[in-house]
Order: sequence, then structure tokens, then C-alpha cells
Amino acid sequence: MAVLQVGGEFSTDADGLMSYSGGEAHAMLVKSDWTFSAFKHEISSTLNNIRVDQFEFKYFLPKNKKTLISISNDKDLHRMVEFHAESETTYIYVMKKKVDNRYLSSFVVNFLSISLPN
Repeated sequence: MAVLQVGGEFSTDADGLMSYSGGEAHAMLVKSDWTFSAFKHEISSTLNNIRVDQFEFKYFLPKNKKTLISISNDKDLHRMVEFHAESETTYIYVMKKKVDNRYLSSFVVNFLSISLPN
């Protein structure tokens, strides 16, 4: 079983361990033969048809609460399933994607300043 955590916040203690609080929790099954596309579809339907392209998905490895691991393709999803095969519950954090405006602005300026050959 997986628990989708949405809308809360992470905090880090003095030892670097992260904890999550607030938000909502929803139960979901994750099947080992799913593609990343099927995984996103199930998350969307579980969370009242949210637009999953605006979110990213992360989890902790078992016994490691210091580093969040991203799920962004089929291989990442299959690794998560394998890593949590012995776990009763896997927590998947559904987080709004952040856009770094400085990076985007810099990219646009650099792209527009490229001179094209005649």
C-alpha cells in the first residue's frame, strides 16, 4: 500500500532527518507492472483528477529520512517498488513543481541573444 501525502511541509531536525507534517493523506495501491504514465494516472484519479504535470513525486528510501528520491520515469518507479518490497507502507510525497524564474529568465535572455546565421 502507498500513502499519498499532499499539501504538507517538510522540516529538517539538527541531525538532518526530514519529517513531513500537515496536508492530506490518501491511500493508493501501486502495482509492480505499472508504467510511470499509469502511476501518474492513478495519482490523478485518487486526488480528484489533479493535473499531475504540475507536480513531482518523491519518496524516502527505507531507513533513510535525509534524502528525498524523485520518481520521474518508469525506471524510478520500478526502483521504488523494489526498494519497498518488504515495507508494509510506502509514503509518496506529491509536491507542486517549483519554477526558478531566474533560471528561466536567464535561459530566455541567452536564447534570444544567440545570433542566427543569414
